[in-house]
Amino acid sequence: MLSELTGAGVLGAAGAFGAYWYLKFRRVLPAESELRASRRAMADFSAFARETMERAYAPEQVEHYADIVNYYLIRLHKAFTDSSILLFEKGDGQWTLVNYLKHFKAEPKLLTSYKWSAMDRSSAEGELLRFDDVRAGDYQGVEELFSVFGIKSVMMCPFNPAGGAPERLVLFGAPGPAAFDAAQPYLRLVASQLSSISKVSDKVFTLKKEADHLKEEVDAMVKELDVAGSRLIQRARERKALYEVVTKVTGPGADVQGGCSAVLNIVAKMIEADVVATLLFDENKGELVVSPGAYGIGDTERMHYSIPVTNHGSASVRTFLSRKPFISPDAQNDPEVITSYAKLWDIHSLMIVPISLRDRIIGVMRVGSKRKDFFTPDQLEFLGIIADELAIIIEMFSLYDNLSRTAQELAQLNKIKDEFLATVSHELKTPLTTIKGFVSVILSGEVGDLTGQQKHFLEITDQSVNRLTSLISNLLDLSRLGGKVEMEFQNVDLGELVRGSVSMMLLKAAEHGVRLANETSGRLPQVQADTRWITQVIDNLLINAIKYSGKGASVKVTGVDKGEAVMICVEDDGPGIPPQEQKLVFDKFYRGKTGLQSPGTGLGLAISKSVVEKHGGKIWLESRTGGGCRFCFALPAAKVRGENPGLKGDKI
Repeated sequence: MLSELTGAGVLGAAGAFGAYWYLKFRRVLPAESELRASRRAMADFSAFARETMERAYAPEQVEHYADIVNYYLIRLHKAFTDSSILLFEKGDGQWTLVNYLKHFKAEPKLLTSYKWSAMDRSSAEGELLRFDDVRAGDYQGVEELFSVFGIKSVMMCPFNPAGGAPERLVLFGAPGPAAFDAAQPYLRLVASQLSSISKVSDKVFTLKKEADHLKEEVDAMVKELDVAGSRLIQRARERKALYEVVTKVTGPGADVQGGCSAVLNIVAKMIEADVVATLLFDENKGELVVSPGAYGIGDTERMHYSIPVTNHGSASVRTFLSRKPFISPDAQNDPEVITSYAKLWDIHSLMIVPISLRDRIIGVMRVGSKRKDFFTPDQLEFLGIIADELAIIIEMFSLYDNLSRTAQELAQLNKIKDEFLATVSHELKTPLTTIKGFVSVILSGEVGDLTGQQKHFLEITDQSVNRLTSLISNLLDLSRLGGKVEMEFQNVDLGELVRGSVSMMLLKAAEHGVRLANETSGRLPQVQADTRWITQVIDNLLINAIKYSGKGASVKVTGVDKGEAVMICVEDDGPGIPPQEQKLVFDKFYRGKTGLQSPGTGLGLAISKSVVEKHGGKIWLESRTGGGCRFCFALPAAKVRGENPGLKGDKI
């Protein structure tokens, strides 16, 4: 029994051992081999993917993208050495062979066109297309190519080109479909990466193109700015030079000749010219004549250059008549130039520009150089600017001369007027004094009794004499104030002057039914003033207020210390002065509408204004219709006035 059990155990163990190895060889070992193969394939694919992705980059040019495509195809062929890798590009409805990798029976020609509907379908669908046996399908048009490479099975994989290039397609060919399962993920990876790189490349190409375009625009702009900056700097230098010339020639004692000469010298230095001259139009002679102050030519040459404006053979005359600039590279051999003048001045290069002021042409400017072909259009443009400035200078000096002559004539007339006025006033005062004296004697009754009518007539005569005497005195004062009048400045108490004037005017105020009051506040600071003239100002303001405020009105005088100045005001509660008349009251001989009913010369306020201003003060009016009137003047206090020594006894 034991032996039977032992035998059965041995048989069972042998059976189990046999079953194990059977399963090992039939199931496990093939599965392990397949797993190892899958792992190797996965490792190879991962290495392929990692290597290609590490080498991938965004190309900056279309040629770089082609290099990337070639690299991918080389790596793909290295992974599947028995395959044929062909790269096609579509154009004009056909596919052109642009690259290949494989040993071949006979070398195929690149750029050969082929037409196979399967290629169009794969490209249109954008998907990988597989043919395990191309002979079973319609592959007319590529059979010769497939024969050269020994291709019987095909996988086609389209991908996006870069930079707007034509459609592209990778054809993976093999003797049979055995390698297709392994190659399919490689092809999909290649197509995916190439398409992604293409999209990135297109954006890079676009951005680079835009960047290049912007760079070109920026470079062009910078260049233009450089040119414009250079021109602006040049123009600034030119304008600065002209400004200095104008500033110089407009000073005291300037004349047209000196001003033009300075400008022509600047022109010569700026453009390195040998001769610069202005030819001004002489209306009496009808000629263009070289004006004084020319640069580079002497008096002899200048005297020999004058040309009638009827001579159209002269470039200067044509420029004068047409107002169009002229330039010549060699005036001594130019048929459009009278060469004798160019030879007289010994010049070759020549520029001529018109000198015009608004719509009036006054001459031309000629600029010459002893060198041939020396001047440029930019210099001609600059010369036009100079000519415009020169025209203004010439016109300015012409006006200045006219104004100077007019001013001299007016000054002479004013002097004659003052002398005549002073003489007549002085001559009139003597007979008026005599008339007034005799009228006073007659009115006193010393030469006999008078009838009532005689007395009335003599009183009217006496009043008229007083008015005429006052007018003459005012005229003399105004004449003296208009010239240099002797004023004796000294420290003066304005409050004291006001009190004196108010005291003198009380009787006159009572005659007109006006209440007069002095309301100056305390002791006022002293001022530097001429007592006689300032007293006259106060009297004039009081007389006007009494005369024009009306019967029953009140007039008051106030004085206020303003720190650096002392202000005196004469204020009434009369009818006031209308706004339209207020700006005229300080004018000579002006008497308002209400003033026509009262006697007066219309000179009192004008004299007062002149006196106050000669004291360094200010006088003004404050009034509104129906609200009274307030005349004020202010003079600098003595402590401020004292900062300007030497006023005492000065002539003003």
